[in-house]
Formats: sequence, structure tokens, C-alpha cells
Amino acid sequence: MGEEKNEEQEEFKPRGAVAFFIALMIFFLVIWFLLYFEMLGR
Repeated sequence: MGEEKNEEQEEFKPRGAVAFFIALMIFFLVIWFLLYFEMLGR
């Protein structure tokens, strides 16, 4: 059983955490560009 657990841990990829991180980066980029273009307009 010890070998099976090691294999499962190696294959485990936190898809939810990665998706959340990517969504957070996109969110911050959108806010940054909105502020950037707002400043350009002045």
C-alpha cells in the first residue's frame, strides 16, 4: 500500500488551486488595464 500512495501523490495535481490562481491573475490584469486606460484618458 505504501507504493500505491506514493504513485497517487506524484500524479496528484491541485487543479482547483491552479484554476483559482489563474482566475486571480486574470482578475488583477483586468483591473490593472482598466485603471491604466482610465489614466491614459485623462
